[in-house]
Amino acid sequence: MRINKIVVKVASRCNINCSYCYMYNLGDLSYKSQPKFIEEKTIKNFVKKILIHLQKTKLSTLGIIIHGGEPLLMKKSDFVSFIKHFDIIKENNIQVSFTVQTNGILLDDEWCDIFKEHGVHVGISLDGPKEENDMYRVDKKGNGTYDDVIKGLNILKNNNFNTGILSVMNLNINPDEYYDHFKSLELKSVDVLLLDANHDSHESILSSNTTPAQWYIDVFDKWFNDEQKFKIRFFDMIIKEIMGEKIGIDSLGVSENNVLVLETNGGLEAVDVLKLCGDSFTKNGININTHEIDEVSKSDLIDVYYNSGKYLPKKCLACPVQEICGGGYLPHRYSSKNGFNNPTIYCDDLLRLITHIQNSVIDTLPKELVLRAGLSKLTYENALKIIDDNLPTIPEPKYIAKLESFKKSKQELSTNVL
Repeated sequence: MRINKIVVKVASRCNINCSYCYMYNLGDLSYKSQPKFIEEKTIKNFVKKILIHLQKTKLSTLGIIIHGGEPLLMKKSDFVSFIKHFDIIKENNIQVSFTVQTNGILLDDEWCDIFKEHGVHVGISLDGPKEENDMYRVDKKGNGTYDDVIKGLNILKNNNFNTGILSVMNLNINPDEYYDHFKSLELKSVDVLLLDANHDSHESILSSNTTPAQWYIDVFDKWFNDEQKFKIRFFDMIIKEIMGEKIGIDSLGVSENNVLVLETNGGLEAVDVLKLCGDSFTKNGININTHEIDEVSKSDLIDVYYNSGKYLPKKCLACPVQEICGGGYLPHRYSSKNGFNNPTIYCDDLLRLITHIQNSVIDTLPKELVLRAGLSKLTYENALKIIDDNLPTIPEPKYIAKLESFKKSKQELSTNVL
């Protein structure tokens, strides 16, 4: 495995309590046994061992996503010390980039000075207009966080940061209002994430009068036809995949997912959203204080995550947009019954959205180019027919047993029912 993106959990606690949070509110309790903050010994061991891995695999870049919990709960002096530990990697002609993902509430001018001095990019989480955001993103007393987040966002603007926003879809927000709200904030970019759920949980949280596909299509049309639009990463990534560019993100496409999570105790794990699959689901006994980076290949879960764009269920293999979709996000494929041998819960939504975006892009191209390149539109209905026609011809992939190895036993399933 070639790993050069690390989500570093510098804090395992948070100062707010989002209802949909996979860290604290979807069944995983492992955070309770984690150190509240990452220790210096763990950071030193990580820097030493990731440098060895980068040199061995001849990788010249390293992306560090500083995460939590809430990373700004960390003392500012400890944060600066954390950043400086990576100087030795830079001295070996490896480019290191830092991004901190925060809820924005603890931001102040001093934090901004630290980010500027050390070249740290900043992302903030916000789910839309005040009323809708405050339904789910609340503090420990149940109060909405919108006003505090906007205060933090304005502090960043006053310090000349081009801030990106992470937003989770909310089917209760009118798509036009959702788009207009983010445009009014004069942002550089927004990433509109699918709500994290799997086959065990999606029916209870995705009940709405509209589908995710229709909601995303409405937001896309508003964005695509706006001559002064900001960047919406999810749509940008789909368009790039449609145009043949391999983008290398874990929720789209078929590239390897070269991302690991470093927990505050030194644990090396697959993407943390997999915590929604069960308590301690991501735990594997591999720790940076006792293991080398290369040893993560021993973890079946990390292997399945790393190759999730290739380890696809048969329906995905029969699909004409599989190389764009990549089977969707691995955590969204899980079920207690079949492990990861399922299409994503958003399979139909992604098929509708991708075909819609593809056809919208084709409509903007010169007719001569479309004819010369042999491009043709693919309707959702035609895509379904292609899947039905192809499915009987697809042999059983050899990796299916590995995907199904994560399913729960009959005894576990019956216990859950009881």
